Amino acid sequence: MAAESDWTVSPREGLGKLKFGMTPAQVDALSDTYGAVTGRRQNAIPDPILRDTLEKFGDAMSEEEKQALIEVYAQNAPPSDSVTETRGNPGLVLRYEADKLAEIMPAKKQRPLFIDGKDLLSMSALDALALLERLNGGPGRYASTEAAFDRLAISTDGFCVTDAAAGVRTLDETDERFKGRTVTLRPKPYLPEGEMAKFIAHSVLE
Repeated sequence: MAAESDWTVSPREGLGKLKFGMTPAQVDALSDTYGAVTGRRQNAIPDPILRDTLEKFGDAMSEEEKQALIEVYAQNAPPSDSVTETRGNPGLVLRYEADKLAEIMPAKKQRPLFIDGKDLLSMSALDALALLERLNGGPGRYASTEAAFDRLAISTDGFCVTDAAAGVRTLDETDERFKGRTVTLRPKPYLPEGEMAKFIAHSVLE
C-alpha cells in the first residue's frame, strides 16, 4: 500500500518526494515509488510539421487564414522545451520545462491524493472543492469542468461543470467526467493568457 507521505500534496512545492524543479534523472531515481517511464513526448508541434499539416489539410483555408492560425498557435503553444512524461500504471503525468519538473497530475483513477490529511480523490465533489477553497483562503476560479485555486496553485478537472446561465454545478459518480476527475499541481497559479475571461469566481461555501 502506498505511503500517505508519498502521495501528500505540498502546495506550490510538489507531491511527496517529487519537488518542482527536479530534473528527469532525479525523478527517475524515485521510480520505485512513482513508477517507471511509460511514455515521453514533446508538447509543441515543430513548425515544419505544422506547416506541412496545413498544406495537406488546409485546402478550405486561405493563405491569410493559415498565417493567422500559425500566429495564434505561436502565441498559445506550449514552450518549445515543454515535455510530457507518463509514469506507472495508471501512475502520474508529469510535465517538464527546460528539463525541470513544472506540473504533476495523477493519472485518471490514480488513488490516493492527500491534502490536509484527507484523500481528495475519495471525497465528494462538493467536499473536495470546499476543502480546497478553505485551504486557498478564498473562492476558486471556475470554467467548464475546471476549478483553479490560485493561492494553492492547484487546478481540478471533473469535479464540477460551469455554465454561463446555470453557474457552477458539482458532479457525482453518475457522471463520467467525475469518474475521470484529476488534479494538477503547479509551482505557481495557472493563469492562461487570453483565457482568463472565461473563468468566474465562485464559492461553494456560501
